[in-house]
Amino acid sequence: MLKRTITLLGLTITVGALLLTIGCGGHNGTLPTAHSDQFMSVNPARGGQPPSKPVLGLFVTIWGDKFLVVRAEDPDQDRLQYKIVMSGNPHNFTFDQTQSSEGWLNNPWSNPNYVNSYASGQYGWFKLPRDFPKGAYQAQAYAYDGTNWTEGDVRTFIIR
Repeated sequence: MLKRTITLLGLTITVGALLLTIGCGGHNGTLPTAHSDQFMSVNPARGGQPPSKPVLGLFVTIWGDKFLVVRAEDPDQDRLQYKIVMSGNPHNFTFDQTQSSEGWLNNPWSNPNYVNSYASGQYGWFKLPRDFPKGAYQAQAYAYDGTNWTEGDVRTFIIR
């Protein structure tokens, strides 16, 4: 009973921290519009508008697991893939979901399977390896809807 209570408390704290770090709001800007005198390229297989700038956060569980969490929205509801570039002296890492789905999780608690894309607005979870080098990193998130890459948050993280 105590173990279940501690686990529930830990999950509550972690979800609260995640919402505080990343937020749970929707699109806060205006959507781009095209006028008749502008050329607008539209891929018929995908929507013509790029995804929103992705928001990036670092999430650490009470068990020491570290996740990079990213979220973006696509106005055309295209599925999204993410890339996170982390730069730190002397280590640099790129976690690109378009190249490999390894480490990219749908839900780190109830369904820890690797996924190759996310629905628009769905949180993307990348689990850092246990032996990930400690240090300060500058990280930037990118979102891809199959046509357009969008740059997003640049954050500084200290991995301990």
